[in-house]
Amino acid sequence: MTLSSKSIITTIGVILILHSAYSCLHYRSLATVADIPDTSSPPLDVVIEVILAFGLCLLGQLMCGTFHEVKLSSSEGRRRVEIVAPAYRTRDFDMFNTKARALADAKRA
Repeated sequence: MTLSSKSIITTIGVILILHSAYSCLHYRSLATVADIPDTSSPPLDVVIEVILAFGLCLLGQLMCGTFHEVKLSSSEGRRRVEIVAPAYRTRDFDMFNTKARALADAKRA
């Protein structure tokens, strides 16, 4: 199994997020021992580490390849523009049994 640069960058980002969580918990435990009153916000190095890790995870996921285009379809007389995804991509969430159909079926019965 070969590792792509996408998976390496994402893995580094996840490891940095886990390290920043551990670092924040370690800081809070040390702050309670040292009786520091305000530990509501994490230290600046943890915040910078989380922002860097989020950026690496985002970059790793955006390197997935080509994006699919969104096609606009509209009929001539209508002002409403409907965004339609390609049929082979996102047909999993189409609902054909709506409330109106259920009421119509109930009226017939």
